Amino acid sequence: MDGWIRRFRSAKTVEGKAQVIIPGDPEREMEVIRRKEGIPLLLPVVDDLQQLAAKLSVAPLAEGTH
Repeated sequence: MDGWIRRFRSAKTVEGKAQVIIPGDPEREMEVIRRKEGIPLLLPVVDDLQQLAAKLSVAPLAEGTH
C-alpha cells in the first residue's frame, strides 16, 4: 500500500493542481479545518439543539458558536 501511495504522490499533476490526491485526502484536510474552526451547523439544527438544551435543563450553545 505504501508503494502505491508513493507512486501516486509522485505522479505528474494536471494543470492547475498542486498535487495528486488519493482516497481519504479530502477527508483528512477537512478534519484539520473542522478541528480548528469547528463544525458549521444550519440554523434549524442550532434551534433544535437550543430547544433540547432547555428541555433537559443543560446550558445552551454559547453565543458566537453558531
